[in-house]
Amino acid sequence: PGSYLVEFHSDPATPASKLEHVQFLQHAAAAGIPMRVRNSFRRLFNGVAIDLPNTRHLSRLAALPAVRRTWPMQMRHRSTAIPSSNVAPNLMFAHRHTGVDKAHSELGLNGTGIKVGIIDTGVDYMHPDLGGCWKTPGCPFQYGSDFVGNGYDSATAPFPQPGPDPRDTCDGHGTHVAGIIAAHGPSVRGVAPGVTLGVYRIFGCPGNGTGQAADDVILKAMEAAHADRMDVINMSFGGGSGWSEDPLSVAASRLVQDGIVVVASTGNDGANGLYTSGSPGLGVGVINVASFDNWMITSMSIDIVGADRSFSIVHSSPGNSKYRFVFEAPTSVVAPVDSTGSAEACAPFAGAFAGQIVLVKRGNCTFVEKATHAQNAGAAGVMVYNNEPELMSPSSVGANVTIPLVVIKSDDGQAILDELKHGPVAASATNRTMSVSSPTGGQISHFSSWGPDPELQLTPAVGAPGGNIFSTFPLALGGYTSLSGTSMASPYVAGMAALLLQSRAGSVGTAEVRRLILETARPAPDTNSTGLLSPLRQGSGLVDIWDSLSALATVEPSQLSLNYTAPGPDGARSGFGQAVRTLTVRNHSPTSAMALSVVHLAANSVSSHFANGSFAAPPRAWPESAAAQVPHDTLPSAVVESPALPITVPPGAEQTVTVRITAPAGLGASEGWFYSGYLRFSLLWADQNGTAQTLHVPYMGFLGDYTQQDVLAVPSEGFPYITMRGSPEPLADDSHVSIDAAHHVAVHYRLEHPTRLLQMQLVDDANSTHGYLPYGYLEYVGRNYQTSRARFSNSTINGTLFEDTDLTRPVDIKPGAYRVRLSALRPLRDPRDPDGFQVWHSSRFIVDSVSLAKNATGAQPTDDDDDFGDDGSGSNGRLFRP
Repeated sequence: PGSYLVEFHSDPATPASKLEHVQFLQHAAAAGIPMRVRNSFRRLFNGVAIDLPNTRHLSRLAALPAVRRTWPMQMRHRSTAIPSSNVAPNLMFAHRHTGVDKAHSELGLNGTGIKVGIIDTGVDYMHPDLGGCWKTPGCPFQYGSDFVGNGYDSATAPFPQPGPDPRDTCDGHGTHVAGIIAAHGPSVRGVAPGVTLGVYRIFGCPGNGTGQAADDVILKAMEAAHADRMDVINMSFGGGSGWSEDPLSVAASRLVQDGIVVVASTGNDGANGLYTSGSPGLGVGVINVASFDNWMITSMSIDIVGADRSFSIVHSSPGNSKYRFVFEAPTSVVAPVDSTGSAEACAPFAGAFAGQIVLVKRGNCTFVEKATHAQNAGAAGVMVYNNEPELMSPSSVGANVTIPLVVIKSDDGQAILDELKHGPVAASATNRTMSVSSPTGGQISHFSSWGPDPELQLTPAVGAPGGNIFSTFPLALGGYTSLSGTSMASPYVAGMAALLLQSRAGSVGTAEVRRLILETARPAPDTNSTGLLSPLRQGSGLVDIWDSLSALATVEPSQLSLNYTAPGPDGARSGFGQAVRTLTVRNHSPTSAMALSVVHLAANSVSSHFANGSFAAPPRAWPESAAAQVPHDTLPSAVVESPALPITVPPGAEQTVTVRITAPAGLGASEGWFYSGYLRFSLLWADQNGTAQTLHVPYMGFLGDYTQQDVLAVPSEGFPYITMRGSPEPLADDSHVSIDAAHHVAVHYRLEHPTRLLQMQLVDDANSTHGYLPYGYLEYVGRNYQTSRARFSNSTINGTLFEDTDLTRPVDIKPGAYRVRLSALRPLRDPRDPDGFQVWHSSRFIVDSVSLAKNATGAQPTDDDDDFGDDGSGSNGRLFRP
């Protein structure tokens, strides 16, 4: 609170931008605005980061001549990837399925000569598999800085104290990422083990607080990587509003414009459905990456001894790396219920379990809560059995938890429960490892976030191995571990980009690298239905670097986002339910003609709503099952209109192909369906080898008028509504209320779609506005995530309103009759057009008296509870750790 990014009018890196910095400081001083300048930016973002002790000065600051707009400072989580296993060289399992092994062995590519920047938690550069050196001759680490120091946390210790270098000894995330890119040891071999590395540390040690980095720190690191002329930059973190207009997304776009390949994780909020891809991955030209599960799980094991049988199972890495799940002697296992009768341990236990291992079920509360309740009952450790088939592990269980907590597979949890029915069960765990085939190998990871972005652009871009990836870890924390997350998928693609740049010896630009990676990816089927997985989940599909390196053709554009309510490229509107798009196919062979044909592959349609209009998260899909009878009119179709197929493209030439895509008429037009598919370009060259290749271009469209989409929950969901703070009952019409320090009127609302602008105002019987509620003017807002606790957001009427949109000029509420007017801008609509808003008016209530609350600015809009869910899920602008 009180920290802002102030954006100036001019583009960065221009003479005008330098002048604006000087003028801003002069005008702010002349206006008597007290502020602290945290950082100044001129390369990728033109502006400054400031602390404003009194936010009532914000409106005056925003009115200064140089200021274009102000952005509240956001905090980003490192992608605390979902730890999943501990040791063994299983990156090679991924390399075999993505062509990386062939690129190494048959082409001799390793990324030599390419500079890759890692903006993360730092790297343990002393790890032998990473070189064991720092900026010495021949060392892979030649660039980078520590921007924060060990003690930094943007929420609890907001002023960085940088260390001498960016060594990671306390976290591991960046070390793991570096290993995926560049490890070259006997235990781990990365995708591009010959690259030169730049390390830019933006996170402090875990346990300092929230584990977050502020936007200005990240912007400093991005500008440093730009100054060091990195060829590729990887960013395995994210959060914020999830908009391409977000400052970090804009800065990432400018990196791409300046010739740097930028790769970012898409996010780990797949369970929360559509619109969960985050910034900076939404920058224009950024390759934001979804996660596929590895084909093998290699992990530490637990030996289970029961009355009837004994068996061994795998477990995840512990939620706190300081407390490993090691029990040399057999230890009793119990599966109690909590004080509410639940096996999920979301409430305290009534009994005591001194020295025992407690087995609980995943769900309904955080891992912190489960571990705390077990610890308070005297438990020596916690095993959480998953509520989904695959293995995953917790995000951090918190500094106050001093017993190990791990996750096991759901089937293994059930097997232990079955044994407990027959008698005592004991478990022992040492450092023994075991490998098991992953039941979800080659499938999209359950945690991987969904697109599209709020402005109907297709995201993610592509998918890569990210689930159950073994890589390097700080020596102080064991040296190796396996983690899962889109944080692991992103560096995999960054390494692939380095191989491509090396192979093309500087003759390929950022757009071409992106095209080659996307178009040669392989779309994956949806195992739950008859179609391909929606590109809103997997992008172009699972990457294949071998096909990228050998591609003799490209298609432009690489992805198609369709919106039938907007003019097409030629300015003409397509007919409803149909879109005509022209693609350009380039034959890069200098000697051989190419024969071209196109086939359409339908993918799943998905919706955030059930047929009755209620919200669906995770998304509803069609076809709904692998056994479903699928009427033809419920699937999209596409035909090539011109020229006639097959097409012959001469050597070194290009050919345009016009395609008409038809939406599925058999799906409910009012149910908010996103339909999708892939255009498969089959290519055959007239050379002596008969070279053949296949490229895919995904498309996605919305069935209906996207600009008429509701943003607020439908009335049947019970939102919005108002209550007296602390009361669950909505206020009835003409209720009499008194507002004081203990009594507020609370507004509860739920956003089912992101909105460019959300306004909450108090109006009287004549519909005249009396001011904005606290936090009643919000721009670029993400949607509420829906978990088992049905999250929503709140604002409080506490006696103070605000006259301005910066919420800095307070006015008092007078006694009288009022309603709350909530206005949410529909997608792609102009905020200057009143008809572009979805508007809700509350019941009428009568304020009899007002005694101002002590906190005049009110409470920040929050969800109905403060935890992030048991797998780190957030909502409404909360942050993710991919």
